[in-house]
Amino acid sequence: MDNMAGEARRLREAGIKGIKLHPMMNKFYPDDPKMFPLYEELGEDMVLEIHSGRFNHTKPGETIYSPPNRIMNMIRQFPKMKVIALHLGGFYMLDEAERELIGKSNVLIDTTWPPALKELGSDTLTNIVNKHGADKVCFGTDFPLADMALDSQFIESLAIPDAAKELMLGENFRELVGL
Repeated sequence: MDNMAGEARRLREAGIKGIKLHPMMNKFYPDDPKMFPLYEELGEDMVLEIHSGRFNHTKPGETIYSPPNRIMNMIRQFPKMKVIALHLGGFYMLDEAERELIGKSNVLIDTTWPPALKELGSDTLTNIVNKHGADKVCFGTDFPLADMALDSQFIESLAIPDAAKELMLGENFRELVGL
């Protein structure tokens, strides 16, 4: 993780719109000051997608590097940075995500929920979307083994306005990256 800021600059110059970080895989805290030069380089024009929450197999006592409160600490330090907290803001930590991230104006979340979004249940997802605002929810593609067609059909089946579904299924992300 040497020269992260320089790598972000190189990516921007190559036309890349954002990056993804996985604190659980790379064993770092998102609010660690060693990450700040990267966040400064991302600025207001590049998107940071970041794993939020734990793994489904995290055992009691194991380190959780990216709990929602540490994601929020990072966002407080860099309030203009475009952040998408993956997994609805907290994989297997939705209560904490609701306390820390859901409903905050400068936080976007995505709908990735392995193995499939329907595992969450329509009531839970609808409640999260209603509390957070459909304009701050992006369709999740962070788990390559998920059936994206089924996940998008699940969103289409929610009892929310069609306009909200359109935002979630692509418009929010297109606007975020300027497409």
